[in-house]
Amino acid sequence: MPDIVEIIKEQHRQVEDLLARAEKGDGDSAALMQEVARLLLPHSEAEEAFVYPAIRDLAAEAGDEVKDGVVEHHQVEEMLQNLLRGDAEDPGYDGTVAAITGELRHHVQEEEQDLLPILAERLDDAERDEMGRRFLEATTGADLPSGGDHETTRRELYQKAREQEIHGRSRMNKQELADAVGES
Repeated sequence: MPDIVEIIKEQHRQVEDLLARAEKGDGDSAALMQEVARLLLPHSEAEEAFVYPAIRDLAAEAGDEVKDGVVEHHQVEEMLQNLLRGDAEDPGYDGTVAAITGELRHHVQEEEQDLLPILAERLDDAERDEMGRRFLEATTGADLPSGGDHETTRRELYQKAREQEIHGRSRMNKQELADAVGES
């Protein structure tokens, strides 16, 4: 199984490809941005849930970079949600796609240069593989408990909050989302 660093980089490339296609007008821009959102939301959630905390534990000096990464996730999520509420023909749509693309490129560059090397250098192969397994489960939706009861994921709660038009949802953690949608 590929390690966590390779999985994250591969997902970055997938998103970058979709954004490049949307910027060039290569396909249905709205559908491409929907796919970006489908990939990015669980990616960011998994990074915030256990990748970034592991980096912070391994290298306390990276704490500010981790905080910046979380803020950047939330900024991009907010821009994406606003974009997806509109139409590809709306004025400013292309500019918003360009802004999202620029912010994501900046974020990916910092993450790959400053944060992911910490995992590569300070975790052994087995630890990176285990984290990679968890990350794949979290980002592909295969995170249901194996025995029965389904625990609502943050992603599902976020979707409910979006449907209920709850303001500030992109900055909420799982418990805050559960409280906001009435599932706590």
